[in-house]
Amino acid sequence: MADRIFRIQGAAGINPAFKAAHGLVQGLMREAGTGYELVLRELKSKRSVDQNKRYWALLREVEHAVWVNGRQYDDETWHEYFRRQFIGCNELPDGSLVGISTTKLSVAEFGDYMTHIEQWAAEQGFPLMVAA
Repeated sequence: MADRIFRIQGAAGINPAFKAAHGLVQGLMREAGTGYELVLRELKSKRSVDQNKRYWALLREVEHAVWVNGRQYDDETWHEYFRRQFIGCNELPDGSLVGISTTKLSVAEFGDYMTHIEQWAAEQGFPLMVAA
């Protein structure tokens, strides 16, 4: 079963979320007869639309400014490279690696991630000019 997430924002959301989770678990227990885990953690705010626009502008600037061994790479390649470099990797069943998704980052974490990219580019001799 895929993870099920019930978001609670404010006191009014507590009862509906727990009732929905309770109903789901009851149905699943009848079908599978196995146990389940309920995890409660602080809700992270996702990155903003403006952050996302700035991120892809950064990647496009890297695409056009950075040369590696006489070659340039597209923004999607840099997206994957930086995810692996600054966020980490997940291993796929075939043993290959894929960068952890940037969608897992909070607003603050995503801001820090972009700062790492800008620092990396400056250290390589390619200071980026994308507005904050």
